[in-house]
Amino acid sequence: MLRWPGLLLVSAALLSLLLHLASIFSEQLYAWATQQPYTESELKKVTQKLSDVAQAEEARPEGLKGVKPADHQQVFLHKGPLISEKPPAPKPVVKAKKTSPVKVAASRVLAVASQASAVLAEKPIIFASAASSVAPAPLLASAPEVEEVLPPLKESPLTAEQTYPTQVEITYAYGIFPIRMSWKAENGRYALKLRGALFSKSRTFVSEGDVGQQGVIPQRFADYRDEKLINEAVFNWEEKKVTIKDGGTTKVEELKAGDQDIFSAAFQLALQGSRMKDFTFTVASGRKIYKDVPFEISGQASLRLGDKQIEAILLRGRFEDRTFDFWLAPQWHNMPVRMTLSLGSEGSFDIWANDIKINGEMVLEPQSNNHNSNSNRMMRR
Repeated sequence: MLRWPGLLLVSAALLSLLLHLASIFSEQLYAWATQQPYTESELKKVTQKLSDVAQAEEARPEGLKGVKPADHQQVFLHKGPLISEKPPAPKPVVKAKKTSPVKVAASRVLAVASQASAVLAEKPIIFASAASSVAPAPLLASAPEVEEVLPPLKESPLTAEQTYPTQVEITYAYGIFPIRMSWKAENGRYALKLRGALFSKSRTFVSEGDVGQQGVIPQRFADYRDEKLINEAVFNWEEKKVTIKDGGTTKVEELKAGDQDIFSAAFQLALQGSRMKDFTFTVASGRKIYKDVPFEISGQASLRLGDKQIEAILLRGRFEDRTFDFWLAPQWHNMPVRMTLSLGSEGSFDIWANDIKINGEMVLEPQSNNHNSNSNRMMRR
């Protein structure tokens, strides 16, 4: 009799554990159940070109380069100085003709007329003195201050179309696990971050530095595990040196203009690909330097991403047994919609874009979301 209560308790505990695991893995389980297979056509001859994009700074007029637009504009209104009116001209005095019947009346009229002319003659002097005695009104002190806030300046639609996005968010799929990437560029600086997590474990890559007419110029690349720094590459462009710090070991290598880290390289090709004459540059991770990796356009393929079929150009770099594949989409500012890195002992990555948001606009939605929205519309009908 005691065995049944024990079995019930064990069954309840197992069921509780399964429900707990299901809640933890709900996102991954849903992705596994609803994911569409990512497809890639065979490589073919390149028929598209990398779009010619530029930084917003390059598109500004010469006199405004380096000037940050004001977030708010303030306009102060004030009263001007008082303007005295010109005194009216005195009316001509018409002397009354003498009348012969009454001399007394004529003399009185003459006296009144002379007094009137005297008064009129004095009036211009009174006006002039009054006007000169009026002090000009202060410009700001005596007038109430009126503040008007205008909306921030906006760039023209033409400029916006020709410039590289300042903010991009991409969710890549690594199997059934999402990896989120964010790109931000502002005031000549950029920040690039990729992060994936499972349970309490996480892996984060960070690249940051300058961005301008020469494209992406990394200053630091860092690799974190569970929010703890495990290795990094620090770029010193003044001394043309890059310092690799991996655990307790440190080594210094030479740098040359155009060198990148393993993730900034994709954005350098996106920004400068249409202008670059030579696709060869050094690629650094937090553990190793890959010297003078030659990249070349290897072809074009149709990729099935999210809810769309996308034409992407493959730029492939090789270093010994390592390969760096970046698939760039010209229709989305040469965004890297797929990245395949084979780094030997450092591991390999093959990540596909599942959703993309550019400057706040969702340009690629997940296939599952699109399918669900279509189903909801059918149900409403």
